[in-house]
Amino acid sequence: MKKHLQIFALFALILLTSCSGTKKYFKAAERLEKQGLVNEAAEYYLESLQRKPTNVQARIKLKEVGQKFASNLSAEFFRNYNTQQLEASLESFERLKEFTGKTSALSVNLDYPKGYEEDYQKAVESYCSKNYNQAYALVNQKKYNDALNYIKNVKKYNPTYKTTQQLEIVSVCEPLYQNAVTCIENKNYSGALNLLTNIKSKTEQYKDMQDLLQLASAQQTKSFILFEPKSKGDRTEQEIEDQLFSDFNQAATQKFPYAKIINNTPFKFMPDVSVGGADLDLIQAVRKATGADFFYLYDVSAKKEFNSGPQKSNQTAYLKQTTTSGTVVTVSYNQVGYSNVKSSRSFSYQYKYKLINAFSNQIISSQTQNVVAQDGVEYNEFSQRFNQNNLNNLFPYNPAATAPVAQYNPGGWRKLFSANTNLKSFDQLKSEALNQTVNLFTGSVSNHIK
Repeated sequence: MKKHLQIFALFALILLTSCSGTKKYFKAAERLEKQGLVNEAAEYYLESLQRKPTNVQARIKLKEVGQKFASNLSAEFFRNYNTQQLEASLESFERLKEFTGKTSALSVNLDYPKGYEEDYQKAVESYCSKNYNQAYALVNQKKYNDALNYIKNVKKYNPTYKTTQQLEIVSVCEPLYQNAVTCIENKNYSGALNLLTNIKSKTEQYKDMQDLLQLASAQQTKSFILFEPKSKGDRTEQEIEDQLFSDFNQAATQKFPYAKIINNTPFKFMPDVSVGGADLDLIQAVRKATGADFFYLYDVSAKKEFNSGPQKSNQTAYLKQTTTSGTVVTVSYNQVGYSNVKSSRSFSYQYKYKLINAFSNQIISSQTQNVVAQDGVEYNEFSQRFNQNNLNNLFPYNPAATAPVAQYNPGGWRKLFSANTNLKSFDQLKSEALNQTVNLFTGSVSNHIK
């Protein structure tokens, strides 16, 4: 205990005196050495030299004290090895190799009996053999958790030792597999799916895990029929609905691992499923014929395309002019005509959907959403030809006649003279609106079909 307190006191001293320099560690090492703590002193001399490889004193002391430390570790290894304390002997030799490796990197070479390298390899073989045999026996006894501790010991020194990898797979996977089988027998497919997924993360092939995983996944997967809206008079709205039908199918395939669309049925349309307007017998007949868990219906109406502008407002800017006559410099601001132009364009339609539980015939989600995609531009244009090189001398106000508190940075206003002047096309806006609707579809399915 006294020894530990001395070491702690020295370490605290170093921290309190800002141990960023080589001298601090060197002085601490000297104190430890005087107290007979050779091993600890060697570590501090090493740290001192690492911080400043040109520290001659630290190099000399590391060679002297470090050799004593290496000899102590060698003796410790020899003692543990010959008394069959395998784990302790391995730890001693690893400390020896680590320390001498660090000193060697600093060109301080320390000696230890090279025959110990061969003894170390023998110790590794004996240690692995002992732990492997124990793990093997425990696996045969179906004590998988206990076996994993011994497998871990083997892997520390030789991960490829005999059939260690296979023993580990069995120890990890077999309890999961047995529990998964029990879950499936009890129709707890969610629990089985989690267990089998854990097995898959360890190995792709374990018994009939893939078949069980497919079974559990299939039982977890919900299915739904996506019904197309009945044709109406507006051709453009029908085109939107057709495009959405294709996009919905594609989104479901890519984004719904837990749900799938049944799209190979003769049922393209559904009767009105609003409250009081549904043919319940027909709905149940469709459910029984297809095995669907849910029905998804949608409709597009009130499609609009809107153009606004260009709306122009005539404005006056002021161009700074500087003239020099002899030593007299005159600044004036001349009026320049320009127009502020604004335009906007939008594409919109009303989207309605209903998500129905096919078993209970209840509407579990419904929404009417006005889907809008729009674009707008604002820019300035000159009423007459203007040299763009003078733009930095142009102001939206007359600086000579405007109070300083009313003046502002005209940078943003100047950028409007080079701003975008082209609106997105209706085809581009239509595409954006369709993407919004697909997101509404995926969101409603994700939130309510689990």
